Amino acid sequence: MSAPRHGPSPIGGPRSSSPICLHREVTMPNLRLLHLTFAGARRETAQVTFDPRLTVIYGASDTGKSFVSEAIDYMLGARKLGLIPEAEGYSQILLGIEFPDGSVITLMRGPESGRISVFLDDVRDLVYRAADLELAAQHSARSSKNLSRYLLERMGLDGALISTNDTGGTKLLGFRDLLHLCLVSETRMVSKVSPVLRTVGASGQTAHKSVLKLLLTGEGEPVADARPNAAQRRVHKGKISLLDELVLDLQRQLNPNGGNEADLAGQLRLILTHQDRAAATLQEVTTRHAEAVARRAGLSVTVSQYDQRLAEVDDLLGRFGLLRSQYESDLARLAMVNEAGSLLGYFRTGACVFCGAEPEHQSAGHDAQETTSLHTAVHAESAKTQQLLSDLHLTIDDLQTQREDIAGQRNGSLAQAEEADLEISLIDQEMQPLQNEAAELMSARSIVEQELGLHRRIQELEDVRAGLVADGAQPGGRPAGSIPAGTVAAFDRAIERTLEAWQVRIHDVAYDQYTAELFVGERARAGHGKGMRAVLHAAFATSLADYCLHQETPHPGFIILDSPLVTYRQPGVRHTDDADLPDSVIDYFYRDLYERFPGQAIVVENSDPPTDIVQHAQVYMFSRDPHDHRFGFFPVRPEALPSTSNE
Repeated sequence: MSAPRHGPSPIGGPRSSSPICLHREVTMPNLRLLHLTFAGARRETAQVTFDPRLTVIYGASDTGKSFVSEAIDYMLGARKLGLIPEAEGYSQILLGIEFPDGSVITLMRGPESGRISVFLDDVRDLVYRAADLELAAQHSARSSKNLSRYLLERMGLDGALISTNDTGGTKLLGFRDLLHLCLVSETRMVSKVSPVLRTVGASGQTAHKSVLKLLLTGEGEPVADARPNAAQRRVHKGKISLLDELVLDLQRQLNPNGGNEADLAGQLRLILTHQDRAAATLQEVTTRHAEAVARRAGLSVTVSQYDQRLAEVDDLLGRFGLLRSQYESDLARLAMVNEAGSLLGYFRTGACVFCGAEPEHQSAGHDAQETTSLHTAVHAESAKTQQLLSDLHLTIDDLQTQREDIAGQRNGSLAQAEEADLEISLIDQEMQPLQNEAAELMSARSIVEQELGLHRRIQELEDVRAGLVADGAQPGGRPAGSIPAGTVAAFDRAIERTLEAWQVRIHDVAYDQYTAELFVGERARAGHGKGMRAVLHAAFATSLADYCLHQETPHPGFIILDSPLVTYRQPGVRHTDDADLPDSVIDYFYRDLYERFPGQAIVVENSDPPTDIVQHAQVYMFSRDPHDHRFGFFPVRPEALPSTSNE
């Protein structure tokens, strides 16, 4: 299996099998795709680069070939991209684009994002810096901040109009109106739907035909002064009746005493003036109220602290009072002991009342000695207790003084709190009428604004009604913006030349601009089999680009063809391995795109391209073999590779 090439090599000279035709210089501002890159943190970058002439992506089925064309479509404004499991972990998709002036941009979009970041240089790896421009992915006629308008502006087509109906209706051209003519998916390639149209239904057919007319002639639709015909005037009459009913309903909602719109506008200005003044006064009063409430809260905290301190002092005074009573009781008992000891020692005989000695063991003067010792002990204890009592009196006196000070400070704070309460009450009385006035002004403003809104809505409806009444009529018939017959004939010849270059044996190709169908002789493209339908669609897209680039009319400048030849077989040719057989349609197809086609071509196919194309064009082969050089679009992770053994 041949290895894929990752870079184009210019052909050094003409080949005998097919002479090389020089590309015609094109001055229209066309685009050239540079690369498609998927990047993500801790992921090996997945990338294909595109040759200015021809890029071929071929190989086995289910290897991600069509995913490349789908990703390009997504980067150019498609709403969503069907992700494959291998894309997990890739957070950025990058598409490089070059313009004829040599400037390069890179579009960056997340896998499920509605925004596209534009970098004004070539970025081919995970990017962290801020984008130079942020655009919406979807086209919008109301805003220029979207990818469609940006690319059309670079192509000189922003503001171009296309038809939407047969009576002169127009709309702004979108980039995707052009893209479906040059990027053809595998499904659309074999579809029976005309290459010009997107769907089978009638909706949008006029616009699709108008886009082809723009590409072939280089002229958009003029801003038509379309006036309704008789049928449309009847429709307009019904619209006028409906508008009249709406206006009457709105008028019934108006206040009959509210005045006209000018009076209401004057009332609103007066209300706004009063409201501003009342708001300023209310703000000043509210500020004073908040300051008074803050002071009152601070005083409440201070009084609470004083109450707590007084409770602590009162508790200490209570405890010290009990201790003082105990000391006084002890002193009284000691005095009684001292007196009782003297009496007992003198008047009682027998055993000593002090030491318990019997009379026979008592010496002379024993009573006097014992009495003296008792008096000494009692005196010492009384002196000690008296000292403690004196210290306790000092402590109690100090606490009493502290209590009086705290009580005085508390009373002062209470007085300030009462003053703050009075101030708050007065401010509340002052604030109440101001709040009432503000509420009344807001209510009055709401009523006036509602009345003005009704007047404005009535005026809008009356303006629409006046426009309908002022419209005249225009005869119906075939739209004036048809393609000139000479241009259609020249385009038919371009398709014939392409098919002849591909060695497809058909004659008399004609495009019917009114049915948007491509005919081969008397047979429409839709009447052929899938293989011929695919070849004719590819030839249509290729010839359209070829014609526009040579005539220097608008075209994106590239074509992307997915599976144009996968089901085709040349009539009358037996496919064998005989190398002497003449080249097949497939060979001529690739050589024509490389040598004669003036734009950039990207082809996605299953079968191998010719050897000379593999050597000179940018060719990628996607293989299902995980050990091949290129396994699909995304690199194979090491854990996904099957284990090998040397045994």
